[in-house]
Formats: sequence, structure tokens, C-alpha cells
Amino acid sequence: MKRTKTNILCLLLAALMLFSLTACGKSDKDDKTADSNLIKLGDYEILYKDACIMEDAYGNDALVLTLDYTNNSDETDSYLWSVTETATQNGEMLDIAIVYTDYDILAAVTDDQMEDVEPGQTMQIQSAFVLQDTTSEVDVEFEQVFGTKSGKITIDPSTLSRETAETSAGEALPTGTGDPLRDWWNGEWYGWWQMSACYGYYEEMDMEGQWWDVCGVIDIGEDYTGTVTLWDVDYTKDDPMALAEVSLNEAGTSEYGTVMSEGGWFTDVALEHADWIVDPGLTDYENLIWIDGNYENGEDAFYYEIYLRPWGTYWDDVDADSQPDTYNDWYLPMIEAGKAMPDVIGADAPEAAADSGNAATPAPATSPSGDIPGGDGIVTDEQVQKGYVYMSEVAKDIFNTTYEELVEYFGVEGKFDKEDYSDVYKTNMRYYKWISSENPHNFIYVNFMETEPGVYEISAYNTSGFSGTEAKEKYLDIVKAEAAEKDKAAAANTAMKDFSLEVTQFGKDDVKIKITTIIPESGWSSTEDSLVENEDPDAFGAGFISFRVRESVEKLDSNKDSYKNFQEIDDRVIGGITFQGRTYSRIGYDWIEYVAQIDENRALSIGLVKLDCVPGTMPDIILNNMKFQ
Repeated sequence: MKRTKTNILCLLLAALMLFSLTACGKSDKDDKTADSNLIKLGDYEILYKDACIMEDAYGNDALVLTLDYTNNSDETDSYLWSVTETATQNGEMLDIAIVYTDYDILAAVTDDQMEDVEPGQTMQIQSAFVLQDTTSEVDVEFEQVFGTKSGKITIDPSTLSRETAETSAGEALPTGTGDPLRDWWNGEWYGWWQMSACYGYYEEMDMEGQWWDVCGVIDIGEDYTGTVTLWDVDYTKDDPMALAEVSLNEAGTSEYGTVMSEGGWFTDVALEHADWIVDPGLTDYENLIWIDGNYENGEDAFYYEIYLRPWGTYWDDVDADSQPDTYNDWYLPMIEAGKAMPDVIGADAPEAAADSGNAATPAPATSPSGDIPGGDGIVTDEQVQKGYVYMSEVAKDIFNTTYEELVEYFGVEGKFDKEDYSDVYKTNMRYYKWISSENPHNFIYVNFMETEPGVYEISAYNTSGFSGTEAKEKYLDIVKAEAAEKDKAAAANTAMKDFSLEVTQFGKDDVKIKITTIIPESGWSSTEDSLVENEDPDAFGAGFISFRVRESVEKLDSNKDSYKNFQEIDDRVIGGITFQGRTYSRIGYDWIEYVAQIDENRALSIGLVKLDCVPGTMPDIILNNMKFQ
């Protein structure tokens, strides 16, 4: 039911919120040729068709672009996963606009951007930005997500027509409360919750894997603060299982923002700031929220997950095993009769439902058979905390890490917890713990997904008993240094081969730089403008070195003001040329970049992502051996 919490890339791409809508109307600038509006980004093409001005969800003027996106690659892809875009007006970056086309279902111009586009196919999509004014020109730059190809168009809003979004019935959008975020969250919710990773009393009572139906009410005020009240079959609305004080923020991986706990309680333990971080964009289904957390009270502990949908929502898009237990016998008859959610689960139920009972039958955890590896999972408390830091901050490709590779890192087999079949992912799952020898309540709980027969890779992980933030503060530098030493030792014994790459300037194929160096004989690959620390150049989450060619360093720095956390670092001599060094955040990545003027007409950017260029490591060796022609 939940989407893996992967790297920042997922959070970045979804948060860009790109776009669908029927045509907006033609710009007066029809004298532009099709070629001038066509942008080629490697395997992808973007054709600017027209634009208009619309009103966004908050009453602001929004620039809405209509584009044709063509996928010329060999893989099914989407605009969202292939292209990032930036719009600037009066020298300032514009915010993404939320423009609804059907307020009743919160359909927006952004929706089609996540749709799959088959190889060789074209899809019409739209982009939307909040305008500062309707007279100043807007520059929109498109850039590859994985790569450095880019292109730009300029639009004059004063020449555009105004359009009005309509509902599917052809009526103007209702204003509602004037706040789509609050309207989406506020109201009655229904679903189920489950325990896992049980310790103490809950382990003794064999409650591992048990689950119960749950109802709830979310009430968020104009100041974006409010409450989440939840109760299951053993509680009521007046005597709830959880009462959380929460805040709502527009930031998130979807247009619905994020709700975060600020206080309150869950059963008999306190909730604190950020114990709950609820982002609807992290689920695979519409109108579904997922809450998770760790319960700890003395020696009693468990991990919990709560899945909720608005009261009245049908769950027929999920498998029966993922529907609440009372869904068919109680919930469906209730909503089909148009009844409001009661204060007690099972109340006002039809006779058949009342006789059936409410408690779900728990699925028993399995025990390791002869062909399932496992041990006691015991490591030191320091190893547990450093392991979490390694997995969350240092590992280069954690979600392609196999069980055997994680065992090699910890030095011991994990403690097998259970094995089951995921109806969501349509594959087998295994669950393991690595546990502190000093405090058994401190552990890492790791989910592994079978990606091919007999191969299990990490799909998710969480912690119990210790603060991840404190672990990072204490061990991050140490874990990075340990990883660098390991990388240096491996690099010193790695067989190398000669490598060359010719990188051209966008739009000027005759302006190019040939880059030569050495790379490992295996484990690295390349694209037309980058080196990738993976044999698959399209591997998600892999580190890479990218190259950009422009006429001058000034051209390379044209968007520098939009970079976050920009800092200058020591210069570096590469290929006999002194490159200026800097670090910053852009399109969801932390970059190390070196830029230099190669000659009168050519400047080069070398950008490193998810690669620490520590002396003696492979990135350092590759840069030290670079030459330019």
C-alpha cells in the first residue's frame, strides 16, 4: 500500500507537479516556426505549441504552457521522470502553479505529467507557473533530469489570451473554502492499521501482523494547524486511540502538501514534532494517506502503519487483502445508504454486518525454512546507529543493495522476521532485523523485495529505539570517512581502461570538447554527456559525473542565482587547467562542480552527484587523469 521511501529524487520529481489540460488557446506569436519551438534533450523532444493565462487555485495569474512531449528512447518513460523545467520573470524564479480543471475531483493541469509515454509516442502535456505580472517576458528552460542537455523558450504574457478552467460538466470551478489544501484534508476518513516488529508485551501476545479497521476525523483551521483523531474497534470518537496536533504545509511530493505531527498522543505514548510526516504523494493510490510511526513504552514496542481514505471512497482499486476488514459487511452498506460515519466502528450496521464481528484475523508470521538465510542479527549499538547512517546518507545505491551485501556490511546475518507475498508489488517480501546487543529495543527493520528469483533487494527500512537525527550528528562524518577508506582500498586494486567522451554544446554540434581519462573496466558506464557509477547508465540513484559545454563560464553560470546553498570551494587543476570549485543544491541533488574556460570559445562544467571526490577514491582518480581536446 505504500511507496518505498527512496532518495530525494522521488520527492523532487513529484514535487515539480507538471501538467495536463485541454488546449489553452493560441499565442499571438504565431510567426515562430516549428523548428524554433522544438527543443531536443537527448532521447526526448519538447515542442512548444501555445500558452495562455489562467487563474490558479489561490486567485493568482498563472502562465499555462501547452507542449508536445515525444519519447524517442527505448524505454517507457514520462515527462516527469525525464525533464525538469525552470521559469524566470524579472530575474526571479517563478513558483509552480496549481490550476484545477475539475474542483470536485481536484483534477489539475499537472496530472498528465506522470502518465507513461511509450517509445516513439507523443503526448500533449502542460506546465503552469505563478506570474509576477502579465507584461514582462518569461524565460522557460528545459533540462534533462539525467544529463545536461537544455533548451529555452521566451514567452510574452501580454500577447496571450485568458482562459477559464471548467469542470467536467462545463461549469466554472466552485470556490469552496478558497483553500483546496484544507478542503482535501478536512473531513471523515476510514481505513485500517497494522502492527509489526513487535517487542515485549505485544510480542508475547502474538500481535505481530495483526490489523484492525480505523475511523478518523481531520480538522485543520485557517492557520494550517489542527487535529487528527483516530479510533479503531476498541475505541470511540469520544475516547480515541490517537489524538494528534498537526500542521499542514504546501510542500510535498503532490499538490496536497504534507501534514506533520506537532504534539498529542498515540494510545498511551506522546507524539512529538515530525513523529508523523504524512505525504499523500508517497502512496500508489489516489485519495489515500499513509501514517507510520514507532510505539515505545518501556520494554514494549512495535512499528505501526495506518492507511486511510475519505469516508465514502470505494476501495475496489486495491486487492481484497488490502481492503479494511469491515469493508464489505459494514462500510459498503453504510456509504451506499448515504449514511455519515458513526462515532463507533460497526454502529448502524446491517444485521449481517453486526453478526460478522469486526476484528481481523491476523496473518501469522512465517518462520525461516531451510532455504531462507538468517541469524541472530546481534551487533553493537554503535553498529546499529552507524548502519542507519550508512543506509540513509552514505550508501550509493541502497535500494539496489541485496540482502547478502547488507550482511557483508554488518558482518552478521540479520534476524529473520517473516516472509509474505505483496499484492501491491506482486512479489515476495522478506523482513529482517539487526539488533543492538546493549539494548534490544534499538534495531533496524529492513524490508527486502524479490526482484528476480532468489535475489532480494532493499525496498524500505526504518528504525526503532533511537533518534536517527542524533545518530547522523554523531556518526555521519565517521561513516563517510570509513566508506572513503573502503573506496580507496578498492580503487587501488581496480583494473582500469582508457575512456573518451565527446561532449557538444547544446544547439551547436560543431562546438565540442573531447574528454579522455581512465575508468574501471567494469562497474561504470556512460551516456552522451556523463559517466555513471553503475553498469546500467539509467540506474536510479547511481552517482554520476556530468559534463556541460558552453561558450563561456558566464554562460554556464546563467542560472547560478537560483542554486541553493551555493558555496565556493578550493580550485582544482584538471588536465593542466585550473577549475573553479563550488557546491550547491539543484534539481534535488547536492552538486560538486568545477568550471573553467578551456579556450576562447569553449567553457566546461564538470559536475559530481552522489560522489565524494576524496583523494584516492575512484572519482578522484578519474578527474586526475582527465585531458581535454
